This record gives sequence, C-alpha cells and structure tokens, in this order.
Amino acid sequence: MTRRTRPLLALPIAALALALLTGCGQQHHGAASGTAGATAGRTSPAPAASEVARMRKLVDDADSAAAVADSDAAADK
Repeated sequence: MTRRTRPLLALPIAALALALLTGCGQQHHGAASGTAGATAGRTSPAPAASEVARMRKLVDDADSAAAVADSDAAADK
C-alpha cells in the first residue's frame, strides 16, 4: 500500500465507525431522555412472512455461492 492510498482507506473506515457510533448513540439517547419507561414494553413488529422468505432465499443463495467458491478454490489447489 502506498502512502497516498492509506488516507483514502482511512476515510471509509472512519465513516463506518461514525455511523456505528451514531446509531448506538440514538438508542442510548432515547433511554436517557425519559422515554425508557414508555418504550421498554414495546417490541419491534415481526417481519412479514414474505420478507422472512425473501431473507431466507438470500441466505440460501449466499450459502450456495460460498460452497461453489470453496469447491473452485479446492479445485485450483
């Protein structure tokens, strides 16, 4: 890695860290603002069955692609 690309690589990493910290801060902020009692008993709604099926298909497709990549890598050795 050259000296010119290191700062460019640091930018996306910093942006990801900032996004994660901001997301975590919003949840903590809600609890600190006195709404914890109002939201403590609430849960997020369950996803629709079609959404669950779509996510399962994505996971299955990813597993299949990983298996193909593994077999290709094994064949290359």
